[in-house]
Amino acid sequence: MGVMRWWFIAAFAWGFAEATVFFIVPDLLLTASIVMLGFMRGIRLAGVSAIGAVIGGLVMYWWGAHDIDAALGLVRSVPLIADDLLVRVAAEMRTDHWPINLFLGALTGAPFKIYAVEAGNLAINPVFFALAAFGARLARFMLAIGLTAIGVAVARRLGLARLVPYGLAAVWVGIYGIYVYARLAA
Repeated sequence: MGVMRWWFIAAFAWGFAEATVFFIVPDLLLTASIVMLGFMRGIRLAGVSAIGAVIGGLVMYWWGAHDIDAALGLVRSVPLIADDLLVRVAAEMRTDHWPINLFLGALTGAPFKIYAVEAGNLAINPVFFALAAFGARLARFMLAIGLTAIGVAVARRLGLARLVPYGLAAVWVGIYGIYVYARLAA
């Protein structure tokens, strides 16, 4: 099996896992792919990861539609997810603007899995939810890989290409450090 096939499998699996129970975003893998494989391959991987996320999201949607308490119990067991996020997402999903809130939630640290559970609980059309979810996940992934591609290009222009992996690692440690701090302070 070729190396790219493993990247695609990992991107799909990570997207699915993060949409269900995993708490580290697939953006980590996707931004690493920009450094290691290039922008165009990163874009394809983002699409595959978004498909995995939608399928995982539909699993959570189904669970939310059939047993909201159990689904929310699992979601609550994921590190850094507390009742404040559950209440916020439930309120956001009860508006006519829920697709916009789904997009914005991806940028504000509200886990996609909560939106999926609430969409099922509210019996939102699953096809419409899947389409909105794909767009929201892909937009978020494209933002991450786009910013990474810009950073890589700037580093190369400055003659710092060999430092890019360390810079990327430092950025992710910083992002997660800020997120953990913010969640613990909430």
